[in-house]
Amino acid sequence: MKISDELIGKDVIDESGDQIGIVNDVEWDFEANRVISIHLKEAGISAKIGLGDKKIVPYEKIEEIGDSVLIKGKIFKTE
Repeated sequence: MKISDELIGKDVIDESGDQIGIVNDVEWDFEANRVISIHLKEAGISAKIGLGDKKIVPYEKIEEIGDSVLIKGKIFKTE
């Protein structure tokens, strides 16, 4: 099973406990064989009506991966 299959669909939670999105895609560096970043789609009502921003979380900001993905801080880029 690929790592992207394991991550896609997981909730992403920031350090304050707020859900900031759901993993939508994983950017992979094939030469280094590692994850570069995860791409999120916004969760909640705005995402359901197509207004949610797409966000990118660099791998360095990921604290832990389990049932959900926990990130350090609140810093992420908008696509």
